[in-house]
Amino acid sequence: MTTPVKTLNAITRRDGHVCVMTGADTDRLVPQHRQGGMGGPKSKHAPANVLWLDSLLNGDIESDAELANVARAYGIKVPSGVNPERVPVFYRHEHAWFLLYDDTREQITHLRALDTMFAIYGDDYFAMKARAEGSGWMSAAARRLGGG
Repeated sequence: MTTPVKTLNAITRRDGHVCVMTGADTDRLVPQHRQGGMGGPKSKHAPANVLWLDSLLNGDIESDAELANVARAYGIKVPSGVNPERVPVFYRHEHAWFLLYDDTREQITHLRALDTMFAIYGDDYFAMKARAEGSGWMSAAARRLGGG
């Protein structure tokens, strides 16, 4: 199922046409569904569940379990059964956490993001976040793809 144009327009108004991880505007951008893979309900196309992501990064996080955990640590992927509007997303190029709504977003403090992620993942979040930060993957991916 293709992501509706209405959703693509909403996420572009909300975030600009840039990769959530690199900040780059590239012809490789694809809509990343934070929750739900191929197929699934129409609700997976709600703007709070969709981000622009470089297709190379999308492939990386969909094919590597450790990189999928990095994506979860930064809110790019969301566990099933959790409302994506509750899960903050870290926009690396803005050095800021946001809660996403339709075509708007709310910047939140790092502490609130940490508290929210802890409420969702429990103690596992701290280990997941430490591995994500220690991996250097986000920075390396941004450099590799020209996003700084």
